[in-house]
Amino acid sequence: MSEKYLTFDCYGTLLQENNTYDEIEKIALQVGVDPSIARQRFETYQNDSNNVHPYLDYDLLIRNNLIHLDYQFGLKHQFEKYFVDVMIAHQNLVPFPETIKTLKTLVKRDYHLIIMSNSSWDIIDKNVQKLEVPFDIWTAEDVHAYKPDLHFFETVEKEYGFTSQNHWHLAEGYESDIISTDKMGWPSIWVNRSKASASSSVQPTHTVSDLTSTLEFLN
Repeated sequence: MSEKYLTFDCYGTLLQENNTYDEIEKIALQVGVDPSIARQRFETYQNDSNNVHPYLDYDLLIRNNLIHLDYQFGLKHQFEKYFVDVMIAHQNLVPFPETIKTLKTLVKRDYHLIIMSNSSWDIIDKNVQKLEVPFDIWTAEDVHAYKPDLHFFETVEKEYGFTSQNHWHLAEGYESDIISTDKMGWPSIWVNRSKASASSSVQPTHTVSDLTSTLEFLN
């Protein structure tokens, strides 16, 4: 039997990101600024692809984000000094309630599981330990590119020899993943937990509201 592959976005698809954002809100309260605004600005900066060109390691992206928050609020080294705390929070993200059960089912269905994450090895290794099943791991650090850069997708495709018959990509990120998979011609499942609207005419092969629902399409 030929090998079957599933590639996954990690954060927001398999692991909840609230732990990181909650840490930002906690810091904001300590330094005396609005926690909801700090959270929103941190998330926006983190997801802006302009902030990773030219390539920089993920830990530096987080530090730059904290420095940017200081600038936004007219502070000096108030968010930045909590860099280690934010890194620890990010290492300790927890899976969504249905994640592990679904992944174990996919392993039983003989899928080869691969993570493609805009992360780095000093963070992702602890993240993946929480998932309790074997994964191949590819990070931005490995390919020196962040999704949606097609170089990331092309590198992984070349490594495994993906075809439209042997591979699916599962992701929460529309701009970071779904648009790029369309350009690559990859079958995709958008795990749209927040019921967000697509920002372009590009459509995934399927859209679901949680990871369990992907099992309908992955035999």
